[in-house]
Amino acid sequence: MKIAVCAKQIPDPALDITYSEGLVSRPDEQVLDDTDRYGIEVALQLKEKFDAEVTVISMGKMGTEKGIQQALQMGPDKALVLEDDSLSGSNSLMTANVLSELSKKVEADITIFGTESTDGYSGVIPQQVSRMLGLPCISYIKAVDIADTVSLTRQTSTGSEKVQMPSNCVLSVTAGGVEPRYPNFKDIMAAKSKPVEKISLSDIEFSAVQNIEFIDIKDVSTTKQGEKIVDEGEGFQVIIDKLKELKAI
Repeated sequence: MKIAVCAKQIPDPALDITYSEGLVSRPDEQVLDDTDRYGIEVALQLKEKFDAEVTVISMGKMGTEKGIQQALQMGPDKALVLEDDSLSGSNSLMTANVLSELSKKVEADITIFGTESTDGYSGVIPQQVSRMLGLPCISYIKAVDIADTVSLTRQTSTGSEKVQMPSNCVLSVTAGGVEPRYPNFKDIMAAKSKPVEKISLSDIEFSAVQNIEFIDIKDVSTTKQGEKIVDEGEGFQVIIDKLKELKAI
């Protein structure tokens, strides 16, 4: 079995995020998106059960590779990363196109994602990749039970449902679905010798186009104070008047 698991490098959330022409400014040193740790953990549990090969797939600015190394330190075998300046600011369709081609390149039976990135929040990449690969997608996985078979519990709008994992599929794992492991010193040192293959756009079949145009970006003010009203039995009328003022009723 071969598994591809997506890992995205993002600016350190502990630092202030800056923007340039509508895009997040990405320093040379970026970190692994925490949401991807859950997908990596599921990949590693499958690796231990089925003796699978796990490849980290990623696209974007490489920089110091800190985020890629953090992913490898958890236990995957290698990484395949596509870096191309022309992909800066990619929409979800372009991103899914690239990641599906990277999955094909590593001949993955199963491709795993977190639910959404913390610097994009589109939440549609796993589904788009599954469509491009022609595979079923099991999304919003909140629990994994690996025994003779693999049972996945997914969150739904009405509760949850349990399904059996197909041999070929795309998975997306929610935060809290599993407990990501933390690497020890031996894992950290071992990751330095794991292969990281870097490719460019010319190395894959790419057909998506950018259909989002940046117009403007504005800061949301967080300094405005609300109005404090002491309710002496007529508070409901204040609410009704305010809703009428806003033309909500």
